Amino acid sequence: MAGEPLISIIDDDQAMRSALVRLIRSLGYVARGFASAEEFIEAGVMPGCSCVVTDVQMSGMSGIHLTRLIAGRQSQVPVILITALTDPGLEDVALASGAVAFFRKPIDTTAFIDCLEMVMRA
Repeated sequence: MAGEPLISIIDDDQAMRSALVRLIRSLGYVARGFASAEEFIEAGVMPGCSCVVTDVQMSGMSGIHLTRLIAGRQSQVPVILITALTDPGLEDVALASGAVAFFRKPIDTTAFIDCLEMVMRA
């Protein structure tokens, strides 16, 4: 696994996190799940990440805050934001934070896979 692209999944919903990790691994990628943005940061894997998939609303740091943090570090790691929230304008805020894509739960799996494949080829 060393040297292979890593996709980090950050979601405080254990079932969603596990499902996304399984989906991404089924596509042949290395995936690792984290229960919070803080756990992800503390793990020190950010420099080796090829993509981050994170929930918007989590206890502690939000996915949007994490996206801004990653962008603020001049990191080129693409971030895909996901959420169950239906707030108007949330997608605009998410994309303005630096995310490359935004999906609402339940996620359209085909569209998500297409997006992920595009991000990983870039």
